[in-house]
Amino acid sequence: MLLISLTGFGLYMTWHKGLFQWIILTDNTRICVVIVFAFAVGSGLAGWRSIYLSRQFRYFDQIQSGFTDFKLGQSICHDYLTHPLAHPSEGQLMAEVMAERARGSHQVGWFVTGLMIKLGLLGTVVGFIMMLSSLEGLEQLDISDIKTLMQQMTQGMGVAMNTTLVGLIGSILLGVQFLMLDRHADKLIAATVDYAHRNVKAS
Repeated sequence: MLLISLTGFGLYMTWHKGLFQWIILTDNTRICVVIVFAFAVGSGLAGWRSIYLSRQFRYFDQIQSGFTDFKLGQSICHDYLTHPLAHPSEGQLMAEVMAERARGSHQVGWFVTGLMIKLGLLGTVVGFIMMLSSLEGLEQLDISDIKTLMQQMTQGMGVAMNTTLVGLIGSILLGVQFLMLDRHADKLIAATVDYAHRNVKAS
């Protein structure tokens, strides 16, 4: 919740100060737009997974309280605990299945995180190409063309810097979200396996 609040506040401030609009409007390659869209998609996935894991934790608390009336597939913890192969000596496969259901789709989020970095680096390369291409025909350049040349070079450098900055900041924020989701998924898996082992020993 704190991360969402800080991210929202940062986005509000960049929008309020006009920095966000300036970055988007000055990037004629539209790579920043793609990065922002990827961040929005990744954050949406992270939000959906956060709700899913919160629901699974609530189901696990109900299981510990003695409630077991779950439909098949509703609770990954209940499916693991009631599966015939869930005995500690044979339950490795089912634990892996539960882990896949708990955090498998997080790989999509990590892919988007890496994609944002690569898009930022692509923008860096494109920006430098734009800057260097403006130097063509420099030997025929007269004084009146220097202003145009400087504007083209500045535009290329701006594209390189802005796309790199947006890509890095977006990937860091999205990476933190999925790191926290992975930690919560691991916590749920460990608690479920430990609960299964304690029940077997008690019986």
